[in-house]
Amino acid sequence: MATPAVPTTNVGINNNLRVATACTQTTNLSLASLCNGGTYNGIQNTFGASGGKAMFFDVIGGTNNPITTTPNSVNLFDDIIGNAPFNLANTIGGRYT
Repeated sequence: MATPAVPTTNVGINNNLRVATACTQTTNLSLASLCNGGTYNGIQNTFGASGGKAMFFDVIGGTNNPITTTPNSVNLFDDIIGNAPFNLANTIGGRYT
């Protein structure tokens, strides 16, 4: 089952990135953990079967994404999304298909 894409504007960790990754938590969210699944400051987020770490999105891209502005681009940027410094803008357009 596909997840909704991270929008190109007004991106939020809870309303958008959490949903796009199918994160099972609704509180204690960590941008770093949502991006690569690691534990940061004692927080490790987990994901449902339809999602996963943002670094493994099937596609990314769109207006305001500094990696690629082309929507629905195959995600070849695991190393950029999954490593510090974590940038919410890098996840724009990201989703599991």
